[in-house]
Amino acid sequence: MIPLKRIPLLLAILLTFTATGFAQKFCTVPPPSPFKHNALIVTSYDPQAGRMKTTLEHPRALGDGVYLYASFFYQDRRLRSLPTIDIYFVAPSKKPKYRDSHDLSLFADNAPTSPLGAAQYYTESAAHGLTVEKIKITLTYASLLNLIKARRVTARLGATEFELTNNHLESLREIAMLMAPPTNLAKR
Repeated sequence: MIPLKRIPLLLAILLTFTATGFAQKFCTVPPPSPFKHNALIVTSYDPQAGRMKTTLEHPRALGDGVYLYASFFYQDRRLRSLPTIDIYFVAPSKKPKYRDSHDLSLFADNAPTSPLGAAQYYTESAAHGLTVEKIKITLTYASLLNLIKARRVTARLGATEFELTNNHLESLREIAMLMAPPTNLAKR
């Protein structure tokens, strides 16, 4: 039998654990990021692929109205394949500007970064009569690491050349941290 003196102590312990549990359950604010950037990074379930997908959308234009977007799928660490990331350069405009310039080149400290395959070009119709052009390249994790370690990263899309700001590189550094493969695969 519990002595009457201990009942208030048991109630205080019970209320403390209950309040802590509710606070943890309803806390919707993510922990602060060590990276300083303005990009929105979201992880969600992709029902078409049946896997978790992380996307990055950067609100600042790189130059000539081109925006940065990136995404990758989480994969089982036991798989032997290296993770890849799709980097998109998105350009909304009244009429397509980059239709005939499918060659996209990335340079990290003036050295070319090698994507997996050629750049892919897409167009979509948007509201208010806009056309959204998307140019996608796929990079391996090692190529992404070379890109984010560089001091100066430039991209050339046809005749247009633009530089990724430190804010853009910081967002790519955070997404690289999120997709970090096991250490034995990163050394390949």
